[in-house]
Amino acid sequence: MAEYDGLTPGQVLADASVAEFIKTLGLGIAEAQKALDENSVNQIAEFIEPLEGLGGKTLLDLGLSPAFYHYQHADITCSLQLSLKVEKNLSLGLNLNGSLNDTSTDSGSSSNSETSTESGSSTRTESRQANVEITSASAGALSVGGQQFQLNGGTPSERIENLRDALTSNSASGITRVLAQFQPSALNITTDAAAEKVFVTQNTVSLISGGLDSGIIRIGTNANTTFSLDDAPNVITATTTAQDSLASYAAHVETQIEAQGYNASVFSPGDKIRTTLFETGKATLRAQDQVSVTNSLKNMAAAMRQMNFPVSIEGFADRQLYTSVSTTSSDNLNVRLGNERANTLKKILIDNGAPSALISTSSRGDGAAEDANNTRGQDNQDFRKAEIKTPERTHYWVFVHAIDGGPNLNAVLPDKIGDTSAENGFIYLFKPTPLNLSGKKVTIESIDFPLRGTSIGGHVLESPEAYAKNLADDINGNSSANLKASVLRNVVTISKDGDKFQLTLVSSEQRQITLSGTSGITVTEAFSRTRSSNLTRQNTGNRTVAVGASLDVGYSRKFEMNVTGNSSISARLVSIPAPAQFLETIQNFLNSDE
Repeated sequence: MAEYDGLTPGQVLADASVAEFIKTLGLGIAEAQKALDENSVNQIAEFIEPLEGLGGKTLLDLGLSPAFYHYQHADITCSLQLSLKVEKNLSLGLNLNGSLNDTSTDSGSSSNSETSTESGSSTRTESRQANVEITSASAGALSVGGQQFQLNGGTPSERIENLRDALTSNSASGITRVLAQFQPSALNITTDAAAEKVFVTQNTVSLISGGLDSGIIRIGTNANTTFSLDDAPNVITATTTAQDSLASYAAHVETQIEAQGYNASVFSPGDKIRTTLFETGKATLRAQDQVSVTNSLKNMAAAMRQMNFPVSIEGFADRQLYTSVSTTSSDNLNVRLGNERANTLKKILIDNGAPSALISTSSRGDGAAEDANNTRGQDNQDFRKAEIKTPERTHYWVFVHAIDGGPNLNAVLPDKIGDTSAENGFIYLFKPTPLNLSGKKVTIESIDFPLRGTSIGGHVLESPEAYAKNLADDINGNSSANLKASVLRNVVTISKDGDKFQLTLVSSEQRQITLSGTSGITVTEAFSRTRSSNLTRQNTGNRTVAVGASLDVGYSRKFEMNVTGNSSISARLVSIPAPAQFLETIQNFLNSDE
């Protein structure tokens, strides 16, 4: 019997096979019809047999023929009554018994100790940091471990840089690194000078004209090309021929142009186009690099404005430890140092007019040095750097620079400026214009500062550097303006007197180091305290547990199904004559025997 537990009535009815029952009744009628037809056919033998009483004639000769019967229609009725009964029984019996025998013993000992010192204990494993705020107008002093470090310098940036040098070069200070960040307040700065000569942001004024001719040649085709570099009175050309490869051809162009008295540098699509080195632990430009770096980045900013190409800047650090025992702190601080180095170059680009949206920065700290298997703690200048790349560049570039006293770049050919094809030619040209700003001024927070190109500090008359230095001196000399200015070559950075430098001092010293400051110097976080503690606990014991349990489960199901019903068939049977063709066939058969 099928499993009826959970079935619906319709499902039970389907299982009862009613359709099969009706099918059986229909087949019974069909079989009855078949038997009637066979009976009629079997009578033919009597109708074709000659009879003596009829003079040797057959019943067929007398016109008689066998009769055929047919069910004209049949009615089938069927009724069923179903009853289903399902019974379930579940029985559960549980017996539980147990015993506990505890013969445990417990012994323990504990100890706890805590130390708190200003400089840490002999077991500390992390470098310590302190944070100091110094206003841009401050000329006070920072006291470190009882020693006074005076802020010296004519500008805010000079005072911070001199303080950093003094702290890190004095072993008695206990300071191994100083990281500095400056976020000046946004100022309203305008100028009536032409934008191609004076570029202003919310905190900077840049004198961007002057310098020497420079340009960029695109190398996209390995083909004979003649480059025109200067026109009358001395026409200068560099003739080049196709080489074994595009890379070889680009190097060939570089050599041919240098032979004409210019500086030239070739860069493949994946090459970095600028590498700037830094001193240990610093993110400011080295004194010997200020001229070359600022001039190079000034030209790059102008090219970015004209050509609208993006650059990426990555800052690096070597694997020197900030402390002698901690690698984690050194890794984090080296990443921060790398970011500051990248941001130094980014600021110079933006100050000289490069769109900030085209510049991205990143830092792996000493990750590149680690990949190069540079030993932890090693002083390696090759990784104290920041690199600039042009990630979307697909062609070779040759940078061309005129040399002081040498030929210029005039009427350059092939001229491909604004052309996005792969053809060889100049795609950028920088032509400096005389920087005569007589009668022009810069207005900062509604205060006018006339631009002066007087020779000063070794800078020649009306040079960008001379204008920048004179402007910075004028701002710092105006006490009522409450402004302070710092200058880096052709860029003047302006801030309010209350703007602050955020300094992070890093130490690996275990001795006590106290910090305090005079006017304008605030210690926001002293060197952090450290604590150590230990706790020892011992437990011994013996415990026995016994548990007994029994579970009896009984489950039964009972099914009962009754099917009752009745059925009836009513059929109408009619007689029909034998088919004429059937009789004709029989008659022809009889005649053929005669």
